Amino acid sequence: MTQPVCYAVLTGDVVKSSRLPPGQLEAVRSSMLGAADAIRGWKRGLVKGRLEFFRGDAWQMLLTDPAMAMRAGIFLRASLLAGGEADSRIAIGLGTVERISSSRVSLSTGEAFALSGHGLDKMTQYSRMTVEVTKAAGPLSDWLSASSHLCDALIGQWTRRQAEIVCAAVDPRERDQEEIARTLRPAISKQAVAKALNGASWYAIRETVRLFERTPWGALLRLRGRRQPKKVV
Repeated sequence: MTQPVCYAVLTGDVVKSSRLPPGQLEAVRSSMLGAADAIRGWKRGLVKGRLEFFRGDAWQMLLTDPAMAMRAGIFLRASLLAGGEADSRIAIGLGTVERISSSRVSLSTGEAFALSGHGLDKMTQYSRMTVEVTKAAGPLSDWLSASSHLCDALIGQWTRRQAEIVCAAVDPRERDQEEIARTLRPAISKQAVAKALNGASWYAIRETVRLFERTPWGALLRLRGRRQPKKVV
C-alpha cells in the first residue's frame, strides 16, 4: 500500500496592504516572486507550480519537501523586510494533499491546504508566523506553534540591514560570514556580517530551522495519526 506523501503549504497575506502607496503592492508581489524563484533553486522540484496571489494581498505556495518550509518562510519575510517594502503573515501547513491544480495552486485541495488556511485565519495580532499540523499530532502541534511564534518575535525586531544579511545566511548552503560578506553589494566586512547576524539573533533561529529540517515529517505525522487514542464509550 502506497503511503500518503507529506507536503508543506505556505499561505500568507501582506501586512497592512491597504496602507501601501499606489504601485507598492505590485513591488511587493514582484519581490515575493523573486524570492520564490530563489527558493526554487534550493532543491530540484521543491516548489510545485508557482507562488500564486489571490484576493489582492493574499498568496500561497506549495513545497514538495515539508522540511524546507520553515527556512522558506523565513527567507520570504527576510526578502520583504530587506527591501523595506512590507512584511507578510505566513501560516505553514504540513500534511497530505488530495489534488494539485496544474494551473492555480490555490485551487488544490487536501489536509496541508486546509491546515495552512485555517492557521492564517486564526492568527492573532501578536504573531505573523505559525506552523499547523493535524491535532492527531498531540503536543507536537502546540510545540510547533510556540517555536514559530518565538522565531517571529525575533524576526519582528530586525532592521532592514539585518534582514538583508539574513537573506544570504538562510540559504541552505549556509555560507560562512566571509562568504556572506562577499555576496553583498556593496561588499562589507566579515565583522559587519557577524554583528548584524548576532543582532538579528540569527543563530538561535538557525537552530530551529536545522531541527525542523532534521525532522522526518511524513513518517512522524503518519505515526501520530495511527496513535490516536480510541474513544471510551
